Amino acid sequence: METMELERMDDFFNARAGIYDHHMLVDLALDDFYGEIAEWVRPVRADFRLLDLGCGTGLELARLFEKYPGMQVTGIDLSAEMLALLREKFPDRPMRLIRGSYFEVDFGGPYDIVLSTYSLHHFTEDEKRRLYRKIHGALATGGTFVFGDYTVASQAQQAELMAECARIRQEHGAPGSGLYHLDIPFTAENEVRLMQEAGFPSAEAVRRWEHASAIIARA
Repeated sequence: METMELERMDDFFNARAGIYDHHMLVDLALDDFYGEIAEWVRPVRADFRLLDLGCGTGLELARLFEKYPGMQVTGIDLSAEMLALLREKFPDRPMRLIRGSYFEVDFGGPYDIVLSTYSLHHFTEDEKRRLYRKIHGALATGGTFVFGDYTVASQAQQAELMAECARIRQEHGAPGSGLYHLDIPFTAENEVRLMQEAGFPSAEAVRRWEHASAIIARA
């Protein structure tokens, strides 16, 4: 079996920052996806507090700034190059941008909405459950976690991708806890379960595409 190149997450996205928007919107045709995810961000006030995990170049923020110019954004991302492009796109918008791992960075808060799009499909169940607990703890009472990400249709597909991820890590001698760019999307059902196990009393898959899902979890 062919050995796949293994890149650290920050190196992967720094190297591709300049082509990221084209890849997501044109190559993967995700423009409608980002538009619909934005529709699920439903704040109760104009100056709501939004935490964007894996904010990248801000594809998920572009439509939101048009609708809610007064929203207060905190964005976390590993890639310095992606964050620089995000700042260039919206130089006059109120954003607090943090370079780091959302597993390690103190979220602060509370936030009215936590948003993450196409960022969480690289992690194990234990890592996600821990992160979802952290998200739940950062939300204000009644706050919402808006999840839009790469998902698979069956448990068998998920298991196959997880096994392949483990094989690649073993071939490269990569530690299981390292942040490497490996895709291990879960089923929407498993994502909902993990959110509920992390303390969200309500979590629902509200939209499914062929290779993605939108899930709304309420604190």
